[in-house]
Amino acid sequence: MTDDLITIVRGRGGEVEAEGPMDSLASELLARAGFVKEYTLRGIWHRLPFDMGMEWENEHASQAAEMLRAARYPVRLDPALAPASVPSADRVDVPPSVAAAAQTLKARAADGTDLQQPHEAGRALAALAQGEDSLLRPAADVLLAVATAVSSLPGPAHHRDARRLAELSGVLRVVETEVDRIALRLRAAPDVTSSAGRTKQATVEVPAKLQSLIHRLGHARAREYEAHLPVPAAPGEPGRSR
Repeated sequence: MTDDLITIVRGRGGEVEAEGPMDSLASELLARAGFVKEYTLRGIWHRLPFDMGMEWENEHASQAAEMLRAARYPVRLDPALAPASVPSADRVDVPPSVAAAAQTLKARAADGTDLQQPHEAGRALAALAQGEDSLLRPAADVLLAVATAVSSLPGPAHHRDARRLAELSGVLRVVETEVDRIALRLRAAPDVTSSAGRTKQATVEVPAKLQSLIHRLGHARAREYEAHLPVPAAPGEPGRSR
């Protein structure tokens, strides 16, 4: 799975196309959402069929974006392609305060590799896990509250979901405690006064086993999302070349 951005846009000729690095899963998800694949001199061109109408194109472009996001691909959907219909249950309106907090965390993640001193790294972690303003604690509380609500619903599937949500809430609490411990250690560490003791910065990645798990879960999530989509009508596409 690639971490590079996939964009779904309306091109200069009016066609709706997906651009960016595509692995086999991303290509498969686009195909399920109605995109066709053409081989051109510039490479593989992923696009929606021509002349299907703007409403159809917007709906299928939005479905493609949702499926890719469900599989944990970073996606940017051209705002002009947003469907005019009421948002689906899979699309959640995020309060502005939550969106602002998420944007702040994204900015901190982008700047994280530039931290020079231990106390700077500690402060960067502190907001996630320290005190009453911990960002991880409310997320864990939400999971537990929803688990409690779901546990009262009939059927074994709901009971399984409730147990899993409770487990995940506990996992977040463990993550919060561990991050807090590391943040405190970093803030108490002495400053590095020279570059002599520094080693070359390495790119730290998620362990391969976890990356594989994330990929499998993302693939399963995309298939679950697809199961809730209406079956698209097969387009009758006139011949046209790029």
